[in-house]
Amino acid sequence: MSSSASTTDEGEALPDSTGGESEETRQEQEEDKKDVPRDEVPHGESEEMNSLASTVSSSQDSQDSSDGTIHALLPKVNCPEKIVICLDMSKEMTSRHVSSRDGSKFSPLQLTKRVIEIFVKTKSRMDRRHQFALLVLHDTPTLVTDFTNDPDVFCEDLRAQEDTEECQTTFNVAQLLQEIIQLAPLPEIEEVELIPPPYIVRVLLLYGRSHCLPAAPEDSQQMLSELLLSPHLFLDALYVHEPPADDNQSIEIFNAICDLDRKCLSYVYEVATNVTMFHNHMAKLLAHPLQRPAQSDTYYRLQSNEDVA
Repeated sequence: MSSSASTTDEGEALPDSTGGESEETRQEQEEDKKDVPRDEVPHGESEEMNSLASTVSSSQDSQDSSDGTIHALLPKVNCPEKIVICLDMSKEMTSRHVSSRDGSKFSPLQLTKRVIEIFVKTKSRMDRRHQFALLVLHDTPTLVTDFTNDPDVFCEDLRAQEDTEECQTTFNVAQLLQEIIQLAPLPEIEEVELIPPPYIVRVLLLYGRSHCLPAAPEDSQQMLSELLLSPHLFLDALYVHEPPADDNQSIEIFNAICDLDRKCLSYVYEVATNVTMFHNHMAKLLAHPLQRPAQSDTYYRLQSNEDVA
């Protein structure tokens, strides 16, 4: 995987998600663990919610064997990606602030835009064939930037996004995927296990609502399932939320996002107040969906020869 340290043109560094951690980083991660007492954890790799990973892992295994939706093995090729970045612009993205180690305060929107920019510039350096589109999410998705392989054009449009809005209590994820498929039709290949696709479509959802469930109307469930089971569509997510409490739905929303992973191939991360983890999680999303392992099989720490033995 290519999620090691990288830098942008301005000299910003992506934290190394595969190396050792400083004492300050470990302390910060311990603080975040206190923020997220989960009932269940659909993706066990998360640094902040790993205490109940085994419960969900076993439920995913039983789901795979019962409904027959185990994903076909695709050619592990480095084909171009059409990456649709979906940026939440709800009021919640600016209604609170998190602090970095030096005391600087940032809104979730500021941090999210920062890590998106680092991601896009780094991904573009890895392969100039990758293309990026920007959708902003209010009550409905709105296209801001059509597909481009120029990171400067994309980042200029990204920086201009400032206006947030109050949103409803549910978000129609089926409508979002319909918009994306119109923007980037999926490749039509008969022998998907043998023939590499000309490109894949990856949805990168950056969702920042703690009071608004992502859902789909009953009459669009079949369409949603067909899209999510497509071998050439991948949906990754970074959920930016308030610390779970009785007056929000952070846990339910995270579980709903994880439920969109019908093929068990998505990478889904969450972060509440840890600035370092914002950057670490986005670094882990740099890997190509056709070449990375399942999220449950990933490991981002160096081991000594003694540990391996």
